Amino acid sequence: MAAYREKRLGAAEQAFAAARQKYSEMGERAKAAEMANNLCVVLLDSGQPQKALEAVGPTVEVFGELKDHLHLAQAYGNLASAQEGCGKTAEAEASYRKAAETFASIGDKENRAHCLKALSQLQLRHGRHLEAAASMQAALDSQQKASVMSRLLRWLLRLLSRLLGWPAG
Repeated sequence: MAAYREKRLGAAEQAFAAARQKYSEMGERAKAAEMANNLCVVLLDSGQPQKALEAVGPTVEVFGELKDHLHLAQAYGNLASAQEGCGKTAEAEASYRKAAETFASIGDKENRAHCLKALSQLQLRHGRHLEAAASMQAALDSQQKASVMSRLLRWLLRLLSRLLGWPAG
């Protein structure tokens, strides 16, 4: 973690890969999956989305089997980011939704909002403006402590939803 915080991504990648391998050898599936999640983040930050996708892929299954909902939600979020980086838009959208739903199931409103914002940005980049607005509205509604700008944006999105006849979010 120190290498990652210091932006020494190569060293962080090596450390997380070695830790994942060691935990796997010891039969510590949860710890190995945590290291794979960390490795995924490092790989994404260093512009290697395909390697990130390969690293994070199995973690969803592991955390699902262990009923570790916090790590499962994080794994879905990392999976979504890796899928998005690889151009797998539909898969990324589904994973962002699963991450948001899983965070919601454990009452983690802030991380749910973060996932919904990422989903909104993905939709916006692909020209799906109305869906992006709806996702952003859901994200802003999830935030516990909204800034003045967030509250203004929330108000504008609610106005837009009324004008377009969307259901209340």
